[in-house]
Parts: sequence; structure tokens; C-alpha cells
Amino acid sequence: MFSPARSALLRSLQARAVRAPVASPALRASLANTTIRLYSTPPAEESGDNPKPKVDQLKMGQKGGGKKSSSTGLFFGFHPFAIFASLTLLASGYMMIVKPFMEWNDKTQSERKGDKKKKQAAQAAYTKEQVDSFPFDKKTVVFVLGGPGSGKGTNSEKLVDDFGFVHLSAGDLLRAEQKREVSQYGELIAHYIREGLIVPHEITIGLLRNAMMDHPECDRFLIDGFPRNLVQAKAFEDTVCRAQKVLYFECPEAVLLERLLNRGKTSGRTDDNIESIKKRFNTYFNDSKPVIDAYEKDGKVITVSCQGSMDDVYKNAQTQVTQLFKDIGQEPKSKTA
Repeated sequence: MFSPARSALLRSLQARAVRAPVASPALRASLANTTIRLYSTPPAEESGDNPKPKVDQLKMGQKGGGKKSSSTGLFFGFHPFAIFASLTLLASGYMMIVKPFMEWNDKTQSERKGDKKKKQAAQAAYTKEQVDSFPFDKKTVVFVLGGPGSGKGTNSEKLVDDFGFVHLSAGDLLRAEQKREVSQYGELIAHYIREGLIVPHEITIGLLRNAMMDHPECDRFLIDGFPRNLVQAKAFEDTVCRAQKVLYFECPEAVLLERLLNRGKTSGRTDDNIESIKKRFNTYFNDSKPVIDAYEKDGKVITVSCQGSMDDVYKNAQTQVTQLFKDIGQEPKSKTA
């Protein structure tokens, strides 16, 4: 079938082929015994003069594998690299999946709360048509000014009873807005009050305007603690109405400081502390006092001295306000009359 040359080549290759040696039964038994010793739990130490050495399975394949030594490079039976790799995978999973989801969830909830606040605030506010049609120019507005602690609020409450005013405290309105759950300006107002600064006039005037519109039946308003600078004064008169008079409670700074510190013991107000008081004094003398001076040049300031007892101070204020209504052609009237 094959040519003579190919037959000779095949016989030559067959002659050179090396057959694999066949292990004898004794050799196979020896190998099996060795495998059992290496990969099974070693027996307990034998007693006697020459105990069998333990096999350190963790040192297999290392130099000096038969010597007993500590498991250097291992941490609780795991290689440090394996631990590092596992932690890296966990951190990567957190950064790539968990953290973005949490940020998205927080952002979504914040946006929903913001939308809810805007919607509720818009529902509570008056429309432009309502503001434009409200007869602000027919209202009698008296600003009540003085240093912090001069008694503006206390005397205003008494004037309400005697003359039928609606008392609007700019500070009280701002603090109420700060605490209102749906307020868009709560945190901003809190910061300005805490630092003794003047809240942006757009916010304060908006609150005062809405408060006046809440009392359409009333034609007399006492607005105390406002305006606190000339910008506020001009903006109010341009967008709401002109003030008839300014009732100014004049009080020395030392007396103001003593009153505020005593009030701070029970008022719970965040600005009745020595740090805030100093800032409020600076704001008053730098910004609010020029307002009084400007109105005084126009002959609109009624000065009431705060020296003396509370009754004496109010009696003076009562007399001055009575004269005010006579000057503008109105008769004083009681709220309950």
C-alpha cells in the first residue's frame, strides 16, 4: 500500500518512539500516602523522643516550608490584597450606585418641598390686582421708631386701645414669617436677625403690605420698628403709602442696654444677647437714626422722652398722638367705641 521509502520511514519512527514508564504498585501506593499527608489535617503530635513534625499547610511552596513560623502577610486568614480588593469594590459600588441614588432622592424631595412651599406661599399672597385696588392712600400710617428696647411695642399696644390703631410690628412679622413652615425666606430672615442686620426691604414691605390688607376695615396703622433705613422709607412710600407722622421714643443708650439685658432673661429672643445687642446698636445709629433726622427736617417727628416711669412715658405719648389727630382733622376714637 505504501511506497518502500515511506514504509522505511514509519519503521524508523516506531523504533525511536519512547514508551511511557508504568509505575509499579508499590510506587503508586507511596504516592497516594504522600498526597493524603499533604492535603489532610495532620494527626496530633505523637509522644516519644522523636515526634513527627507538623506540616505547615500555609507554607506549602515557600522556602523553608517545614519550619514553624507566624502567618506573616495574612490578616485573619485572608491575604491583605484580597481585603483591599474587596473594600475597593464595595467603595466603587457605593460611589457609582448608592451615593448617586441618595443624592438624587434628596434633591427630588427638596424640589418637592420647594414646590409645595411656593404653591402655598402663592396661595397666601395677594394678587397684583388686589394690591393695586386696595386704598392704601386713605389709611393713616404712623411709624414708631426708637432704639432697641425703647418701649416701642409696649406703648404701641396701649395706643391701640385708646385710638383704634392696628399695631403692626415689623420685627414680630419677620419672626412669624421665619417660623412659618412654608416660608421661602425663613432661613434668610433668621440670619439677618441673628447678626443684627436689616432684612431686605422687599421682604419687610411685602409683609407689612399684606398685614395692612388683612385689616381692610381699619384706617389707622401703627407700624413700629420700621423703616430702619432711608431705603426702606422711600420704598414704602413709593409702593404703599406715605407716613403721616413718626413717633420717636428717645432713650439713652445705657438705659437701652440695661433694658435689653433684663428682657433677654425671659424673652427667649435670639437677638437679646450682648453680641447681637451691640450689632443692633450699630445698625440703629448708622442706619435708623438718619431716618428720624430726615423726617424731622420735614416736620413729621413727634419726640417722646423715655425718661421717667412707664406711666409718665405713655401719658406723654398719648398727649402727642391726640394732638396729631387734631392736626390732621380727625377726632381720636377708641377701638371699642
